[in-house]
Amino acid sequence: MNTNKLLIWTIIFSLTLQSATAAYEEINCNTDPVFSQNSCNQCFKWWEKWEWEAFGFLSDLFVNKTTNKKLIYKEEQTMPFMVNLGWDKSSWSQTPSSEDFWEYTQDFDALYNNEQEAYLVAPNKEVKWLQSKMGYAYKLDKNTVAKGENVWMLIYSVISHDIVNDEVSVDTNEHRECVLFKSWTPTKVQTPTVIEKQEVKQLPQTWPEHIVLAALALLLALGLFGLKRKNS
Repeated sequence: MNTNKLLIWTIIFSLTLQSATAAYEEINCNTDPVFSQNSCNQCFKWWEKWEWEAFGFLSDLFVNKTTNKKLIYKEEQTMPFMVNLGWDKSSWSQTPSSEDFWEYTQDFDALYNNEQEAYLVAPNKEVKWLQSKMGYAYKLDKNTVAKGENVWMLIYSVISHDIVNDEVSVDTNEHRECVLFKSWTPTKVQTPTVIEKQEVKQLPQTWPEHIVLAALALLLALGLFGLKRKNS
């Protein structure tokens, strides 16, 4: 790894170090309509984000709150994804890339059940089942969203099957956990200076005045010319 890449990763890790130990704060899904719009079952919020911020060390904790055992098949899972809530006012990227951004944890792999050929989560058991890889991070490339407004949402979706009376249900249960991010102080969009704005506004206003003045001057000149001819 060359010096420039090492410097970049040092910056990324310094920015994400605080995020590594911070837990999402669970909130009521009724606090913002964006949760229902994305079919969220469990809702969280995290810190406000600013332009050029990078953060990683992300993970998701799956909790089986039912009285039934649950089976999770890796083949049915979709990796967590971001929803841009800032439209054209914000843009995000994954560093170094979106490929292989997430990985299953050792704790989750330890739950593999050979008989069921899937991962068995007992009732009332919790497991950190998914995490972002070391060295991978999200980065906010652009942000002109007003401070305190929604800018991004990270969605974790978990597909599972209940085991009832030792029978695996063919029906799937999707649990969607949503983490809402809001905007920190936005980057200001460059706008014309006051002088430039005045010049733009004055040009249409002064142009007709020049025409009128020129016409009056011409009429006055013709009038004087006719007066001189009459007097001569």
